[in-house]
Amino acid sequence: MLFPIRLSYRMIRGMSALRKSDVRTEKDLREYLKGWSKFERDVYLATFKIPEGRVSTYSRVARAIGRPKAQRAVANALHKNPLYPIVPCHRVVKSDGGFGGERRAAAARRRHVEREGVPTKDDRVVLTGKILY
Repeated sequence: MLFPIRLSYRMIRGMSALRKSDVRTEKDLREYLKGWSKFERDVYLATFKIPEGRVSTYSRVARAIGRPKAQRAVANALHKNPLYPIVPCHRVVKSDGGFGGERRAAAARRRHVEREGVPTKDDRVVLTGKILY
């Protein structure tokens, strides 16, 4: 008797069989993101490199990946981040230091960066050369 093969969503989409919990390095991240668009991969890889205690802006990430006018697309990609907290999307803020999106989610991201040592004032990151990545 033959048993039907159960294909996972990841296999059907042509993605890696690597699990989220296995992602530790940039190489792992590249493997995990097989099957995602080049733009999404670039955004997640650039965000993955932001060190703890630092933040970047959507426009800086867009420039880093060679798409300087794509800051809204960067924000949308990070909104769908499949690898939080491995890809630390909470470290990407608006150009004015604010946390975009829904109020409760923005407050949670603010608390998260504060725990990492990022200074905030009036619900915004204090953007200085020492903090910006």
